Amino acid sequence: MIRLTAKMQAKTGKEQELETVLRELVKATATEEGSLEYRLHRIVDAPGTFRFIEKFKDQAAFDFHSTSAHFKTAIAQIGELTEGDGEFEMLELVDSIPE
Repeated sequence: MIRLTAKMQAKTGKEQELETVLRELVKATATEEGSLEYRLHRIVDAPGTFRFIEKFKDQAAFDFHSTSAHFKTAIAQIGELTEGDGEFEMLELVDSIPE
């Protein structure tokens, strides 16, 4: 199982445009067979900041996602709408409660 988070900050005045691009990415990713979780969050105390929480079946599913046409298109758009490089973290689940 592949788990990760991605955090990005919209450029001032580009918050809604970035959110639109990110919502479209969620819709497209939902069609991917190995995508198990792909949740977009707005960070409450940081205006214009978004975080994805992602879970993929395996490395092949993650690789498919990261090389898909819709992901590449979104990344190009995101690069124009965000400040800095963003933050990406791979996660290893230690413990949890069922959702």
